[in-house]
Order: sequence, then structure tokens, then C-alpha cells
Amino acid sequence: MAKAPKLVLPLAMDFCSPQTEDFTRISRFFDELRKGRLMTTRCKACGALNWPPRVVCPECVSDELEWIELPRTGSLWAFTELCAGAPLGMDEEMPFSIGIVELERVGLRMLSRIETPFERLELGMPMELTVVKLPGKRVFYRFRAKGRK
Repeated sequence: MAKAPKLVLPLAMDFCSPQTEDFTRISRFFDELRKGRLMTTRCKACGALNWPPRVVCPECVSDELEWIELPRTGSLWAFTELCAGAPLGMDEEMPFSIGIVELERVGLRMLSRIETPFERLELGMPMELTVVKLPGKRVFYRFRAKGRK
């Protein structure tokens, strides 16, 4: 059976949009992620920690934000396996795990794809950041069980 041609998504349907300064005001997030650093913004006015990174604080509407580095490690707070209904272009990768990782020290919970097989996941297991290279010199974050490749 012949393999289906690779799906090229229009920009409006692409899961991970362009990441340069020309396209987004949070381009620093992606620049730092390429260096292996997980960053977000914190409001200087009210102290709110923002996730995802913002250009205006959703708590007090201030635009006085600073970039801060987040921990690269945390623990698995919740998880599931996606077996159907993946975003366009990801159907060949199914099934895959997704979960919520609670970052160490800051208590921030992040939704993320999990690079560890579903059968090996356990609530509370230590997780670590991994940076994934995407087409077009783009990157995104995922997590995996700590100490496993």
C-alpha cells in the first residue's frame, strides 16, 4: 500500500505558528526554548505569574512584565492517552500521551505532550522538559519521565 503524501497545513491551521519577532510579541519564549530554557512572564505590577507568556497581565491589565526562567522539572499531575481526534498533521503520531505537569518550586501546572509511553506513566512521577524541533526552524516543549530518553 502506498504511503499517503505528507500533509502541509495552511498557516491558520498549523498547530505551532511562526515564532519570530515579525509574527509574535512573545518570540523571546521560542528563542530561549531553542537554548533549552523554559521562560514565561511575571507582572511587575501585581506579581502574577503568567502561563502561557503574555504581553498584558490578565490579572491587572498591566503591560509591565518581566521574563523569568521556569524550572525544567516537575511531577506528573494528570495524564491521558490520545487515541483519536489529534490535531491535523499529528494523526500519524497517535496514540500519544498528554498530561499536566506541575513545575517544581513555582507550582505552575502546564498542559503538555508527554514523551513517555502511556503504559509507563504514573501520577506524581518526576518529569523533565524536552525541546522538540519542528519544521521551519520552529521548536516546542514537551515533557518526559525524568532520566529517560
